[in-house]
Amino acid sequence: RLQHIGEDQLRSLVMRLCQRNPSFVLDVWNESTASQIQGGYHPPPNSEAPSWCLCSFCREMPTEAERVCCRQVPVNCYSRVPDFGILILDEAVLAMCQRYREDALVFEADDDINRGFRHSAYRQFILWHHGRLGAGNRKVIPSCCVWRIRDKYPDPFSQYTGFKDGRLS
Repeated sequence: RLQHIGEDQLRSLVMRLCQRNPSFVLDVWNESTASQIQGGYHPPPNSEAPSWCLCSFCREMPTEAERVCCRQVPVNCYSRVPDFGILILDEAVLAMCQRYREDALVFEADDDINRGFRHSAYRQFILWHHGRLGAGNRKVIPSCCVWRIRDKYPDPFSQYTGFKDGRLS
């Protein structure tokens, strides 16, 4: 039914919804400006692989520490194997990871769904590839995997924190 409503009627409906629930104003604003604002560092998926990449799926990274490749041939690139899609990118798996983190570790849920899934996916990759590392012990995720995660769960302004070295280093 909504697909057949005219533009003026849609505007009126959105205005009434925003009056009933003022927080919708932020949702409407975010949705309308996210596609207009270009920011941050986000090379396109079809960009040429950097010279340090062996798998051919990496993209340039902003720091030297983050310029890491999985070092696999293209067919075995970590970001392209079926397990990656299931264990790292699947929304149901990431939702369970978030629920566990919230319940068992007493962390609050992230209000930004994509940021929450992105960070859960980073944690899942580390667990899948390295096992539990412990507090302050961190590993760099290969560029090909980082960008596959960011492409699936992007920040609307392309503002990413990047790798932070461990507190104990």
